[in-house]
Amino acid sequence: MPQNKIKKQLLIFSAIMLGGFFVSYVILKKYHNPIAASESAVVIKKDSVTVNELFSEKEDFEKVPNVCNAKASSGKNSYKLTPQIEYGFGITRAIKDIPNYTDLKQVDVTFKCWAQKNVDAVYVISIDDKKGKNLLWDSRPLLCDKPDNWSEQHFTFEVKPKAVNAECSIKIYPWNKSKEEFYLDDITIRYNAVVSVGAAPVVQTSATNFLFDFETAEGLTGGESIKQTTAHSGKMACDLSGGKEYGPLVIKLISDVSSTPLTKIGASVWIYPLTENPNAVLTASITNAKGENVFWDGRTSEGKPFPKGKWTKMNASFFLPPGKCTVNDKIQVNVWNKGRTDLIIDDMEIVYGESADRKGDVSTIDANSIYEKKFVAPKNKPPFKTIYCIRQDVNCTALMGLTPNDDFIAGDFIKDKNNLDEVACIRNGKAELYTYLPDAKQFRATGSKSLSADSLLKTCKALEALKERALFKPTDQLFWGDYLGDKNTEILELNTDWRFDFKITQKDKDGYLILGNVDFKGYTNDYNPKYYEYSRIVSGRFISASKSSLLVISCNCADAKFNGTHCNKFENIPALPNSINVYSFENGIK
Repeated sequence: MPQNKIKKQLLIFSAIMLGGFFVSYVILKKYHNPIAASESAVVIKKDSVTVNELFSEKEDFEKVPNVCNAKASSGKNSYKLTPQIEYGFGITRAIKDIPNYTDLKQVDVTFKCWAQKNVDAVYVISIDDKKGKNLLWDSRPLLCDKPDNWSEQHFTFEVKPKAVNAECSIKIYPWNKSKEEFYLDDITIRYNAVVSVGAAPVVQTSATNFLFDFETAEGLTGGESIKQTTAHSGKMACDLSGGKEYGPLVIKLISDVSSTPLTKIGASVWIYPLTENPNAVLTASITNAKGENVFWDGRTSEGKPFPKGKWTKMNASFFLPPGKCTVNDKIQVNVWNKGRTDLIIDDMEIVYGESADRKGDVSTIDANSIYEKKFVAPKNKPPFKTIYCIRQDVNCTALMGLTPNDDFIAGDFIKDKNNLDEVACIRNGKAELYTYLPDAKQFRATGSKSLSADSLLKTCKALEALKERALFKPTDQLFWGDYLGDKNTEILELNTDWRFDFKITQKDKDGYLILGNVDFKGYTNDYNPKYYEYSRIVSGRFISASKSSLLVISCNCADAKFNGTHCNKFENIPALPNSINVYSFENGIK
């Protein structure tokens, strides 16, 4: 073979071998690089969320009669609210008229607002079933934050599945609760579905929870009011007395706390009022790169129980508008001392992001909003305010032989100067009387008595007649008395068909009005009467001649098949011992 041909074949063979080694090196480098492997360890799989618009409607008031043409954000007309108009232009729609309504998860409201000053008004969403029962009620503060100019606002209301039904109706409207003057224009309502669209790799966020204890000003803007004073923890706190309006501001880029746009912020702060009735607002806002405000919301202490000289925690959750925020936006959280009352704040905590939903049904209404002036519940429809019975300092040792199986009558059977009711326990055809001794603060047995059944029959007939009314069920236990000390008669309604459902009602011109749910406090450890398997309640003027109280006998039953009305064998559980206590309501309703 010629020498040149041999050299040519060797060169070709060498090129093939070198090419193979190079390809192998690249493959090994790509799939076995330890640096690449360590970087991929911080990447997790997480479903991304997309908001799909099901339906939208817009009102610019150009073709609506009886509108105002003095001001307009667009066109010539707007809607004017005045002190004579409490509820503004609203949109009412049947749920079934929304295309693909079963996918409805959010309602977005965008509008323009004009006012000479900030107004005390809210935007409301309400969903009722075909019988008028309210399934959802929520609101957001209406903020006209540009005096003598139009400002844009955007709210997102979450809609839970239980409120989505073809026969339900949805209402969205402004509530001018303080009856002020302002203008609205360009209202847009969007009904949205929120869906997951597959598993997209995202980088896991690292720092999402922050606690600011004000011991240092690190991470805060405007910490001039932080000083050594009464503190919830440590020695330092933020003193907003003397008319100071704003506390320290926490400003972060969304990209600093998350690799994707946030959907929710949680925040809390401890408040120590130095005067009565503080008016503080825990706020969250988002500003884009152009300096434009794209979101603002706040939760207020006004009208809630924040007692003077006591630390009380304020909590807030803010749902952010989908599609409006980017990771380049700034998010700000602070406390606004709106009423400029004297108060101290400490230990502010912020959680950026949303935890997984807990199992079970989720309330569509913030429980705290029930105590705010902005919330007015429809008559006899939940949610109701909670009204507490307070455990009294009464020695009930003489009553410890009584059980929920026994029958009881309360009345002023023994005429004496204190005019208090006695408790008659009826068993085996005999009535044992027990009377309260105010000086000793204890009950004592006064022997067996022969009692007339007339008063018992009269009471039973009156209460059975009440059960015929729509408000009360045949299985309700009813107790009447002047529980609030206001010289009016209230009726307590207890139903245990499903759970311990205890309410206080009062007669009004249209029937009976539910004043609130009844709960207990002041008991030892966790010995709340509603936690027991079997409780008997007896109502009477036991410890005060001017006010009714409740004698509550609480026991646990050892029967394998306890029917809820009679127990053959009682058991005393160490973690929940059988008890007898007296409870009274606070005077009036707070």
